[in-house]
Amino acid sequence: MNSVRYFFGRALQLLGMATITLVVFQFFTTMGMETLLYWTILGIGEFYGGTLILGKSDG
Repeated sequence: MNSVRYFFGRALQLLGMATITLVVFQFFTTMGMETLLYWTILGIGEFYGGTLILGKSDG
């Protein structure tokens, strides 16, 4: 696997986890539920995108 692709996939996964963690912390503040939903979808997309990049094999 190309090392750039590997690190990009891992970075996307970490960014997705950080976004979801932020959503969990922001849940207990006055942030609106619609905004939390958008941030959750963004975090899931980032994490899943990183997983897809890491799951593709060469060849």
